[in-house]
Amino acid sequence: MSIFKDFFHVKQSPILSMLGFGGGGTGTALGGLAVVGNVASGGTKFTNGANTVHIFTSPGTFQVTANTFDIDYLVVAGGGGGGRRGAGGGAGGLRSSVDQTGGGGSLESAVPVVIASYAVAVGSGGVGSSSNSNTGTNGNNSTLAYNGGTITANGGGGGCSDGTPSGAPGGSGGGGANSKPGGSASPGGQGYAGAQAYGDANSGGGGAGAASVTQPGSSPTTYTAAGPGGIGIQNLIAGNPSPIGTPGPSGDGWFAGGGGGGHASGGPTGGAGGAGGGGAGESNQTNGNNGTANTGGGGGGGGGYPEAPKGGDGGSGIVVIRYLT
Repeated sequence: MSIFKDFFHVKQSPILSMLGFGGGGTGTALGGLAVVGNVASGGTKFTNGANTVHIFTSPGTFQVTANTFDIDYLVVAGGGGGGRRGAGGGAGGLRSSVDQTGGGGSLESAVPVVIASYAVAVGSGGVGSSSNSNTGTNGNNSTLAYNGGTITANGGGGGCSDGTPSGAPGGSGGGGANSKPGGSASPGGQGYAGAQAYGDANSGGGGAGAASVTQPGSSPTTYTAAGPGGIGIQNLIAGNPSPIGTPGPSGDGWFAGGGGGGHASGGPTGGAGGAGGGGAGESNQTNGNNGTANTGGGGGGGGGYPEAPKGGDGGSGIVVIRYLT
């Protein structure tokens, strides 16, 4: 599922079409946004009030062609894949210099750029596990170079499968399954550790989100629902209303939600995906749901018994740059 689904119904260059570029030309953009001058180029570029915004949903180059100035940024890595008959994947690490709702995440300072070319990498999501002996794979890192260094957000941890020892570490950690622990979070405030599947050998824990991880109940009940994914963060760097992200508790523009845990029993439900693109977990023989593209959401855990073919895949990441016009 794309984060742009609610704005249009095209498959190629969706955000370009949404903003009126049609794949690179000029034009009037949605909501009155317009093309700006040539201080910098790269990604999808538009103005929003006093700011110029560049959105990268795939790797590219931020090319500064005039002046020296500071940029604000949002860098979100790919989410981790969900476990097979197991836990949800952790959200991709989130780093930003922009105030955000929900706590967590790494709130940092704006960084300088000069006339130069700066590489941008957007991490893909991890693949959901198709084996009880393997966790889901971790998401891939997203990076943004600037004058003096590189901002790196770490990919989300893969969710634990029924036969693996724990969720994988990552930007946010993957959840644990079958009473096993979740994976740890990357240092620097990029996210949280994944949840353990407390007290229920049949349930998967939720993958962590950028703002929190929700632990399943500690009761030893055997057939309770699996753990939900941790909630992500609302970040309005691209404007309010936001053209990117997913809806959440306080409107749109949410990123980095954890994947929900899967459940081995046929009766109880899988855990809900965390706000910010986390995929829901499943029960019975149903694959976990994928995280939403360009949010860094973790994939949901697959259900059983017998086992579903695989856990859900993590959502890809995103990089956004903003500066005063």
